[in-house]
Amino acid sequence: MIKNLAIGSGNNRVLLLVALLLGLISAILIGLYLSSLEGGEGSGSSATSSTVVVAAVEIDPLTQISAEMLTVKAIPLDLVLSGGFTDTTVAVGQTTQVAIVAGEQVLQSKLTSPGTALDSFGIETPLSLIIPEGMRAFTVSTSAVGAAGGLIRPGDHVDLILTGGIHNAPAGALTGASACYVLQNVQILALNTSLSQTTSSSDAAAIAAVSANPEANRATLAVSSEEAWQLAAAQGSVSGGGVDTQLWMSLRPFGDSSTNGNLPACQTFAGS
Repeated sequence: MIKNLAIGSGNNRVLLLVALLLGLISAILIGLYLSSLEGGEGSGSSATSSTVVVAAVEIDPLTQISAEMLTVKAIPLDLVLSGGFTDTTVAVGQTTQVAIVAGEQVLQSKLTSPGTALDSFGIETPLSLIIPEGMRAFTVSTSAVGAAGGLIRPGDHVDLILTGGIHNAPAGALTGASACYVLQNVQILALNTSLSQTTSSSDAAAIAAVSANPEANRATLAVSSEEAWQLAAAQGSVSGGGVDTQLWMSLRPFGDSSTNGNLPACQTFAGS
């Protein structure tokens, strides 16, 4: 009987040790499981939400967006709309087509830029929407003979040459001639009321989409503020309406953006 008790006591110790071991393993497994749940919640947070650009204030239609008008916000993925932005810098400088309320996601379909304005508005596109950033639209008088025989199209680039009625002609001008270069590599935004179909210097198809207008007598150019002042002075210097007293447009080859510093450049004008 004592022998049986001893044997039973040994079996009990083995069972106790096994139970303790199983308990330890269970505790470890439970800990690992809980840890994985916590990690899953953290990763699930980033996997189920996205940062999008929203309006920080109410933005009216036809308003150019500034950085102060936008902010970023994390929202659930199922609420993210197609065509939105994740970076405010992409939307800054574009123009709203419709009103955007504060907190609303900013979508490309509600904005327009020089590159997309014509797609959105067609022939009714406001000129202000296709002016390249940092530039101004400035209109000069022209004629068929002064605009490469009337073959210049919106989207082309030209050099502007002033002839006739020039005061204080620059040093280096051709002997016996009264002509000088006002500006080089200027983009044509419009001829009369026909707008350029592109703001890219590499889009030949868009330039070709606008017909040449030999009857055009006004050319609207994309120039800087300083260049606009020069053009205003140059037009004021022209003292007649004949072919010898006007601004001539010299058509540049497609894709040529080079400038020549050795050409006689207009320096001063009457009244300057």
